[in-house]
Parts: sequence; structure tokens; C-alpha cells
Amino acid sequence: MPDLSNAVPTKDLKEWHTPSSRSEVIHELIHGVDRYNPSNLSWMEENLQSQVRDGEYDLFANLAILKLYQFNPQLSNPEAIINILLKALSATVHGPDFNLCLAVLREPSAILHDIDSDEQSLVAVMPFLQKLHELVRTCQFTKFWSEWNGGSEAAQILRESYAPQHAHLVDSFRVLFATSIASCFSRVRLAQLARWLDLPENEVPQWCAGVQWSVEGDVAVVPKNGDNDVKAGVVKEHVELSQLTKLVAAAAY
Repeated sequence: MPDLSNAVPTKDLKEWHTPSSRSEVIHELIHGVDRYNPSNLSWMEENLQSQVRDGEYDLFANLAILKLYQFNPQLSNPEAIINILLKALSATVHGPDFNLCLAVLREPSAILHDIDSDEQSLVAVMPFLQKLHELVRTCQFTKFWSEWNGGSEAAQILRESYAPQHAHLVDSFRVLFATSIASCFSRVRLAQLARWLDLPENEVPQWCAGVQWSVEGDVAVVPKNGDNDVKAGVVKEHVELSQLTKLVAAAAY
């Protein structure tokens, strides 16, 4: 889950690969042959519920659940699938998380057929989540919020049935978008930032203070982070003549 108190681009992938919130039991489970044992599915789904409830995120533990569904389609859980996709969607803008999860899933209708279910939420929600992912991936944040807050069946299902289960889901989206903004901008007008974060303009200064951004007049100032303060550099290389001997000799033939 994005750090809700600091909207800066992530440099360290260790937390992505091995989150500190992962228990030793789950770690051993997903890195051994037992990850393919369907009798362990209840443990892994319980871990997913813990992620949802506590606002944590463990991609590889969630992929292990989807892999078990792939090998044992009769055990597929549509609610768990939607929660996993939501967690992946809110975890990264340009990372592979969402597509990795999607790659081990079949069409929603096929999943429901395998479990003999008439519940059609998955059929509506999965394509909608794919649409949201494309908007996030292409940084169309204003359109994302328009779809999220829209009146479509899928949007209503997510807002009413799933978002309340997730700790800080909307805040996670805002900080996620802000990290992408922070990698490109050093100064952003508050009115524009309000549209990108789906906030009333008068609440943006307080939000900026919460993520350690400052405000100057009607502009939010993003701290320098190595991505938004690119500086020209001069690279000098010292090459000895002896190092060119082979090249010169080869050119003589």
C-alpha cells in the first residue's frame, strides 16, 4: 500500500517483493511446493482478508491464490478475485501488478460456470476494473474519478460492496496518483490537483500538508525527489591511447 504520509516515487522494490507485513507462515507457503496445495487456500484467503482489512498489500501472496484458482477452478471465489484486482489497481501506476493478476484469470463467465454461480457481479466488474487500470496506466486521473464516481452497475458495486471493506482505498488511490504527479512536476496549480485527486479545491492545501507538500498561493510545491528536478550533467571519459591500439590495428586491414 502507498505510504499515505509521503507522496514520492518509490525507489526500493524490496517492500514490493517481500512486504514487511507478510507473516513467516505465508512466506514459507508461497515460496515452497505447498503453494500448489489447495488445502492451504483457506489460509491464503484469510491473509487476503487481512490485507483488505488492514490496508496492506502482498502481490505474490495474492498471485498464489489466483494460481490455485487456475489449477482448481471449482474453488474460485469471485469476491476474492475482485479484492485482489482492487488491491493491485491501487498499488502502482506503471507496475505490472494488475496485468500479472489478470494473466492467470479466465473470462468472468467461465469462472462463474466452473463454480455454478448465477452471481453476475464479476461479469460487470472485471471489464470495468480493466478500464480503470488503463486510465491509471495512462495517467488519466480525472477520467478515472469520473468512472469511479459514475452511475454504471460496476461502479456502484465497487463503491457500495467492496470499497467499504478496504482500509483507506480512496486515499490509497490519491497518494498513488500523487506519486506519479510528483515524478513529473515540481509545481502544480491547486485547481488542477483538485481534479486529479477528486478533492474540493479548498481541501487541497490540507491534503498537501499531509503528504509533506507545501503550498504557495494557488500552487502546490512538490519536494525534489530526483525525478522532478533533472539536472544537466557533463560526463567525461579518459581514454588512453594504448586502449585504442586494437581498434586502430583492426581498421588498418
